[in-house]
Amino acid sequence: MKAVEKAAEVRAAAAQWQKAFRDESRAIGKMDGQDVLWHERLQFWASFGRTKGRNGALRDWNAFGQKPLSFRSNMIVEINQPPRGIDRNLQAVFARDGAGHLWVLHQGRMSVSGSRVTEADFIAATGLQPVKVAFSDGSHGAYHPVARIDGPAALMAEGIGAFIAQCAHARNVKLANGMALPDLEKTKDWEHRFSPEAIGSFEIAAQDARTGNRWHGEIQRALAGALADREVPHSNDRVGQYGPDLFTYGPGPSVLFEIKSGAGAQDIFAAVGQLHIYDHLLGGGYRKVLVVPKGMGAALKGPVAALKIDTVEFHRAGRKIVFDEAALSHCLGQSDFKSGGIT
Repeated sequence: MKAVEKAAEVRAAAAQWQKAFRDESRAIGKMDGQDVLWHERLQFWASFGRTKGRNGALRDWNAFGQKPLSFRSNMIVEINQPPRGIDRNLQAVFARDGAGHLWVLHQGRMSVSGSRVTEADFIAATGLQPVKVAFSDGSHGAYHPVARIDGPAALMAEGIGAFIAQCAHARNVKLANGMALPDLEKTKDWEHRFSPEAIGSFEIAAQDARTGNRWHGEIQRALAGALADREVPHSNDRVGQYGPDLFTYGPGPSVLFEIKSGAGAQDIFAAVGQLHIYDHLLGGGYRKVLVVPKGMGAALKGPVAALKIDTVEFHRAGRKIVFDEAALSHCLGQSDFKSGGIT
């Protein structure tokens, strides 16, 4: 493949890429003043912005993630191409293949908490092999194809979504630091057999104004924080479109959590099915835990327990989400946890 280096051609490629993605998505918020665009079918977001490079000149800054909240903290990968010429300090590049088709590619290099995913780390974690990209000075670089951007917008988005999933996996492997992670390929293969869910608009009768809240994401962040306090290795990155809310790995029992913001029969029935399906797809052997608001009815508690599913209830104390610490300790195979450490 041959790199696109002329400034005008880079600008045109970037504009084509951004327009194609906008046509496939909708704005759900802002990050640094720029729209965050959500792809409903593939369940990931993109934000196309601008930032100052090392020489003070403006360049594109393109961020991607899978969770539609707390965008900066949930960012998975940046795909930033140089505005002109050759700059391998930036992770991405536009290039044309032998047929003249236009692609965006990425080196596989990312920053993670307290560490970095190198090009070699990415290859080892994903098994993907880069292709050679030729530059005008006669040099070559190794880059992974992300998506063709001058083809159908739907295929472009699928390429980006698949690459983001690989990046999320590489980040998890790096953070696990040698500890075993579950094989998520069965989960991805299973999801691909689903027919796409209906999307688009439909008519809803007029209703009184009310405020909506993203309780699920808030509960998930609080649970991840509780596990971090207990020094329990865990992942709250999505496996795929429908993936488990959170699972643990490393020493101690392997635990699979399913979070529901309600405790009605419909919520519990859905959670029971999800826990069993994902336990199977992740290889089995997980302790299954239902995380629900305090007050689940006795008529549901008995059957849930009989299915060998533990329950951790939570309640709100002001703006804080408080979990049943004794129940959480039991699920994790720990004695009672108190703030400040494990007893």
